[in-house]
Amino acid sequence: MPRVTKPLTNTEIERAKPQGKSYTLTDGNGLFLLISATGSKTWQFNYYRPITNKRTKFSIGAYPEISLSQARAKREEFRALLANGVDPQVK
Repeated sequence: MPRVTKPLTNTEIERAKPQGKSYTLTDGNGLFLLISATGSKTWQFNYYRPITNKRTKFSIGAYPEISLSQARAKREEFRALLANGVDPQVK
């Protein structure tokens, strides 16, 4: 049975503190927030490349410059491109 990912909230993101090493907070459908050991927060999108079928990550931008809603909109834009067989990094 597949795991159900609970969507992130702004409060969870703001409360995320740096730890000894980098870690992620997952929003679902490939979108996650990478929190580095220094405390920087970066949105990333994880997906399979259409041509090679290899998993890759694509950086969307830093939080709070890119908000949660903006990151989700980008994720949906990228998923639409992938549904048409277009790699978001090559776009």
